[in-house]
Amino acid sequence: MMRIDILTIFPSIFDSFLGESLLSKGIEKGLIEIHLHDIRKYSTDKHRKVDDMPYGGGAGMVMSPQPIVDALRGIKGSGEPGRTLLLSPGGKPFTQETAERFSREKRLVLVCGRYEGIDQRVRDGFVDEEISIGDFVMNGGEVAAMAVIESVFRLIPGAVGSEESVELESFHRNLLEHPHYTRPDDFEGMKVPSVLLSGNHKEIEKWRGEKALERTEAVRPDILERGLDEIRQNIKFSMALVHYPVLGKEGETITGSITTLDVHDFSRIGKTYSAETVYVITPVEDQQRLINRLCRHWTDSEILKELDGRRTEALDIVKVVPSVDAMLKDAKKRGRKIKILATSAVLAPNAVSPARWLKSVQEGEEWIVLYGTAYGLAPELIERADAVLEPVSGRGEFNHLPVRGASAIITDRLLGNLRRQK
Repeated sequence: MMRIDILTIFPSIFDSFLGESLLSKGIEKGLIEIHLHDIRKYSTDKHRKVDDMPYGGGAGMVMSPQPIVDALRGIKGSGEPGRTLLLSPGGKPFTQETAERFSREKRLVLVCGRYEGIDQRVRDGFVDEEISIGDFVMNGGEVAAMAVIESVFRLIPGAVGSEESVELESFHRNLLEHPHYTRPDDFEGMKVPSVLLSGNHKEIEKWRGEKALERTEAVRPDILERGLDEIRQNIKFSMALVHYPVLGKEGETITGSITTLDVHDFSRIGKTYSAETVYVITPVEDQQRLINRLCRHWTDSEILKELDGRRTEALDIVKVVPSVDAMLKDAKKRGRKIKILATSAVLAPNAVSPARWLKSVQEGEEWIVLYGTAYGLAPELIERADAVLEPVSGRGEFNHLPVRGASAIITDRLLGNLRRQK
């Protein structure tokens, strides 16, 4: 059984909340135990005062430390000490992940602030975490406490009739829920999608996954970023600098010229983000020899290794191949399912964001990101790709980044460890 203690100056606010719906049934069944504590009863002031004017001046009143601290000390003597949470607009955002973590606790103690806030010494010495339910300010923490209790309670085994419902609801795997429909299948001309009436469960799950992604991307793109660092750490990928087939200035298919600077920088980008291989694709034999000679110049020389071992290490993952097909043949030797992610300066009809692409990556896959030289990848490569990435977009009309710059920006958006950087 979980125990939740609530410290508030308005305990009666919780009466109807605790006496209704599934929460009331959960209390009756012994799944959860909730105790209300009136902070005023712990005040040593003869008028049961719990607030005072702020030091340094300013508007409003501040909750005094003594009643709250005495209340905490008084209730923590009974059973598990519990985890003490302060409901505050300045706390960490409360998420489904937070709710899941709290649901594994045996006891929670929720402190509901009021007025302009509580004395900082309570925060510093007596609270384990500050929690916010959103970027807005309310009169007090009582409504926020109700939200936390409701969310945590749903995750207690036996609290909700269908555990599958809990597992698949909003924010599971950091996605909003897919659209839901029920009878009738035609309501005022608005029809239920035919796939939901098909009986094909595989197609239904595919449709639901797509719609969940679409909805999250449109409404809450910030949610897609949650949990992506783990995917980024485990993903297998390679990079390919494509010199054929690429586009010329007039839109014709051409073979681009190799520059050694591109190869140097491209290899360092790939090595920084742990690429399996950095491919350089050109059918021109003279250019193949040029790149192979460049790589050997650094990788075979002990003197150069001592002078700049990092550059040698980066060039060691470069491999020159004559075509995309040759690249795929080589990559398949690593025993994974190889997929292609194309890049373009032009927005493709089905282009995906970095977050959406990461959400689609499956275990056992290796993705090769194609970067076109000259004026970009030829249409045949865009059509052949398993996914096309949204283009890098600047602030103005100019849109012709050098391939080294574009690849660095894109690779960081795809694979940069954002949480670690913070």
